[in-house]
Amino acid sequence: MKKRKLFTLGIACAAIMFTTSCSEDEEADAVGPRLDVTENISGSTSGDVTVAQGATLQYIWDARKGDSDLQTFSVTLNGTNIVNPIPASEQGLTFPYSVSSSNDELYIDTLEFNAGPNIGVTSYTFTVTDELGNSASRTFDVSVVAGTQVLSDPMNFTWQRVAGAPGTGLSQFGLEWVTNTSTNAIIAVDGAMMYSLPASDWDNIATHQELQTAIDGATAITQYTEVSSQASGTYDDVLAVTYLENNYLINVQNGTVTTPTGGTTITVTGQYKD
Repeated sequence: MKKRKLFTLGIACAAIMFTTSCSEDEEADAVGPRLDVTENISGSTSGDVTVAQGATLQYIWDARKGDSDLQTFSVTLNGTNIVNPIPASEQGLTFPYSVSSSNDELYIDTLEFNAGPNIGVTSYTFTVTDELGNSASRTFDVSVVAGTQVLSDPMNFTWQRVAGAPGTGLSQFGLEWVTNTSTNAIIAVDGAMMYSLPASDWDNIATHQELQTAIDGATAITQYTEVSSQASGTYDDVLAVTYLENNYLINVQNGTVTTPTGGTTITVTGQYKD
């Protein structure tokens, strides 16, 4: 009887030790988050990427929780072409991002960068962290090399200001339109750098390198005020704008002034290349 009690006690102790050991192992082996990132244009999933000056980089990621929900997602840059602030993602999110409940198990998003004009290497690091402090990272070392990159085909733009409301359609370029003089619209910088270029540059500038050279030789302006706020007209004004490391070549072509009930509406149209 005594031997049976000792045997039973031994089994119980072994079970306790086994349970304790399993619990410790589970804590020690907690599964952290998973992160996959692809630079979509080159197809690279990490490591070295080589691009021409002014090229577009498009990063797509898939972040998934492990044993704990996702908590933060960050993007950091280090090197010759720093972007500040970092552009918003395709979902409209800014970084570092405190992951919302809708994304805390699976976060898929896209972020585009302009590689920049400076020859050299920039490291792009993407990091996801969970609520337990576990993290996963992917780093891309992007080498910008000398090369020729053609500007995009012309695309249409529309800037419009109705009565006293702020103008619309300008934020893409880092510009704003919140006031007029007694005779002219005032298109002002709002985070961008703006330059007035000769009208001939619209047809003569074909590459990012040529646009950058024109910008380097131009004098920055804070306002563009050639469009009338009193009468419709045609224009052939060329502007260069640098915003979030992107260069834009803008051709202002038309201004339309109407006075419906509720206030004057001014619509400015034209084309741009980037």
